[in-house]
Amino acid sequence: MNDLKNINTDSDFEKRTGLIVWLHSKRNIKRLMNFGVLHYVSRKMNYAILYVSTDKVEKIVERLTKENYVKSVEISQLRDLPIHYDDVLENMKQEIENKKRQEKVKNSGIDSELDYKVW
Repeated sequence: MNDLKNINTDSDFEKRTGLIVWLHSKRNIKRLMNFGVLHYVSRKMNYAILYVSTDKVEKIVERLTKENYVKSVEISQLRDLPIHYDDVLENMKQEIENKKRQEKVKNSGIDSELDYKVW
C-alpha cells in the first residue's frame, strides 16, 4: 500500500506537463497510455488530456504527431497562469489610484495653462 503515490503533489506537478491530443476517432485511446498518464477523454469532441514528463515533452509530441489516429497535439498553457492571487486586489487598487492621479494632474495642468493664456 505504501507504493502508491499521490499524483497531485507539488513535486509531481512540477515534473509533468499536460498535452491536449486531438484524435480522429476514439478507437485508439488505449495506445495513448503508452506515452503518459491519460487524465481525460472527451466523448463528443474527440480529444484527450495526457500528462507526460516535462523532460520528454518534445520527443513525445513528435511521436504523437506521427501517429495516424492523431490530428494534432497542443501543449497545455497551465504553467503560464499565475498560481497565487494574494496581492491581486491590492495591485489593482494601486493601479486605479495611480491612473486617477495621472488624469487629475493632466486635467489640472491643461486648465491652468488655458486660464493663463486667456489673461
